[in-house]
Amino acid sequence: MTEAALEGVTVLDLSDGVPGGYCTKVLRDLGARVVKIEAPGVGDSTRRSGPFLDGVPSIETSAPFLYLTAGKESVAVDIASTEGRDVVLKLARTADVVVESSKPGRMADLGLSYNRLEQVNRALIMASIAYFGQSGPYSDYEGSELVAYAVSGYMYLTGDEDREPMKAGGTQAEYQAGLAAAMAIVAALTYRDFTGEGQHIDLSTVEAASSTLDGVTVYSMVEHKGETPTRAGTRLITREPHAPYPSALLPAQDGWVHVHYSPSNPEGLAWLTANPRLEDPEVMGAMRGHADEIDALLVDWLKDHDREEVQTLAQEIRVPFTMVQSVPEVLEDPQNTARGFFIDTEHPEAGTLQYPTSPFRQPEIPWSPGRAPLLGEHTREVLVNELGSNDDELRGLVDSGVVEAK
Repeated sequence: MTEAALEGVTVLDLSDGVPGGYCTKVLRDLGARVVKIEAPGVGDSTRRSGPFLDGVPSIETSAPFLYLTAGKESVAVDIASTEGRDVVLKLARTADVVVESSKPGRMADLGLSYNRLEQVNRALIMASIAYFGQSGPYSDYEGSELVAYAVSGYMYLTGDEDREPMKAGGTQAEYQAGLAAAMAIVAALTYRDFTGEGQHIDLSTVEAASSTLDGVTVYSMVEHKGETPTRAGTRLITREPHAPYPSALLPAQDGWVHVHYSPSNPEGLAWLTANPRLEDPEVMGAMRGHADEIDALLVDWLKDHDREEVQTLAQEIRVPFTMVQSVPEVLEDPQNTARGFFIDTEHPEAGTLQYPTSPFRQPEIPWSPGRAPLLGEHTREVLVNELGSNDDELRGLVDSGVVEAK
């Protein structure tokens, strides 16, 4: 069996929350060993984010934490203390990557800046994830998922044109930041393989979200046409009459479907609905300009069909209509079942739960499952076996509240 891409890479995760948590999850899925440093007693902030098993708050049964930290190790150390900082410095000597998400300047205040860590490990790669990055007039601003989504421009484009801006579900900006940071770290590891040099990666959550806007459609409208893209509900943002259409959500018998034009089969809408108006040159020549008419014709056809039937009939003629699925339907989706995307994983506190695996497949490197760690589960193992602390020293750190060990 081929080694995983990041086999032998050790990541020291000093981050808190989703962006750093997802970044190190991706690295772990690629084969890295991730040692997560958590605050004694409370742990990562996602441990306090619901939903929780049986609706009872517990730092060991938070759904976000169980997902983000599957397969990682937990070392509970107070890095604000002198002793805790020394533990981090010792671990950094042999680590390949450090990931942190403190406000700019906080790591320097703790004596754990990149310049300090570089002194103990010249080849170290450090990724700092902040909502506005490490520089600029907003760098000290408070941030959040909602802030990032708003400032990035995404919120202005989300929702109906005659209503207020809306936020997409979940924490999409923060997940984008984590993914971008993981990609940058992999690139930095490759650079280090050739040069032997580490580096400090500056990652902005707001920029990670803004970078995924459709530049051709959105930014070029401003730069080349002087137009301000605005909300268009579920339709394509572009409003040029000759732009392709449809791309919208419309109701079927039993729920919603996403209807979409087919560049390779533009007459497919007419074939699917047996309505010649949908291949009329007048309509085909200005599809976006006929959006209201197209929607009305499609809705009239959709009312006599359920979602699965719509999807099946459309895909047979290569028109990309798809069902809008609920979360329970995603869990039972035959495509996900066939690919083994969800697996059962045992956890000592949460019991047996279904976890998503990884969105990428490497046939020669099977994805390895793992459960989320208990708070401080690996503290003793790391401090004693790796850093050489003896039982008396560990007991003293525990008694002083610097570390928590199982």
